[in-house]
Amino acid sequence: MFSELTTHEALFLLSQFSGLSSKNLREYILLNTDYQNLIASLISGERTKYPSVYKIKSLNKTECLKALKVFRKQETMGVRTISFLDKEYPFNPNKMSDAPVLIYRTGNAGTPNRRLPLLAIVGTRKMTTYGKGQIDEFFKTACEPNFEVISGLAYGIDSYSQSVASNSGFTVHSVLAHGLDNTYPKSHISLRKGLERKGFTFSEYPIQSSAHKGRFLARNRLIAGMADVVWVVESAERGGSLVTANFAKGYHSHLVASPGDIHKETSQGCNRLIANHSAVLYERPETIAAHLGVNFPLKQSLSKKVPKDLKTLKIYELLKFHQKLYPSQIIKLSGLEKGTVLELLLKMHLDDQVVHNPDNSYSI
Repeated sequence: MFSELTTHEALFLLSQFSGLSSKNLREYILLNTDYQNLIASLISGERTKYPSVYKIKSLNKTECLKALKVFRKQETMGVRTISFLDKEYPFNPNKMSDAPVLIYRTGNAGTPNRRLPLLAIVGTRKMTTYGKGQIDEFFKTACEPNFEVISGLAYGIDSYSQSVASNSGFTVHSVLAHGLDNTYPKSHISLRKGLERKGFTFSEYPIQSSAHKGRFLARNRLIAGMADVVWVVESAERGGSLVTANFAKGYHSHLVASPGDIHKETSQGCNRLIANHSAVLYERPETIAAHLGVNFPLKQSLSKKVPKDLKTLKIYELLKFHQKLYPSQIIKLSGLEKGTVLELLLKMHLDDQVVHNPDNSYSI
């Protein structure tokens, strides 16, 4: 039974029973490449010393057989195992010291020819219209899928951004805090299946592993570890998205946060990240593009949509000259009534004549 283990099976047993951290286990595996002999000696009761302090625990034969049964069952279910030795491994261990030895994956059977930049979008479960609007505006501008998106499939910002990204033609991935034989929350099963037509769902836990608070926190490190850029859209002063942000900072990933109303609970976390200089201020979609290293295609020239109505044209020319104005400034400079200006700005925004920025300013 244990003399014919595949590499993934051997690494699975070691990761289940070794007692070492992910980093130390990776080092130990690289030092002991004869996995068959290693497993056999550990099952026989031999305790192997590893650099002076640690010891690898002996493996219980009954527990190993039980674990192998689970591992082989998940393979028959279409769950793919990827080790840190495989080319498809989605982490850089030099960047992420606590990257897992194994990661499990379901979804698109094909493998991309090249890796596109990966954007993680995270935020509060209590999404507001402000957060929703930022995501809508972002994917309206980022209309060319020259990067991919990843998040946690959770309620609120996470799942909404994944849904909008997918509907906009992007490849979207998810990371779960439990085995891939389940989906939490259950109401997102359809969303997960839809995303898996092009993207993947990842987990570091084998099937039959349930979700709990500690695993959600550990899941957040995987999101931060995979992503090139982490964008926190909305966050309370405490929450999972701030945990993801802290991991991203520790991994030296690009971290971007959207500013918000100082009186709103869902803005406190983002404002603090910006105030502490932990995150770059999100000003417009191009902020993300710059950190991803991609270009967003230029929109159709607005000169073809220059307004003919005199009042609208007046606002358009003011924005063209000043580049960026707030409604109060437009009212003062144009001499138009407040209601008229707000109504025209809304119409111009819907007609793609102006851009409504996250800070409530307008520009051409």
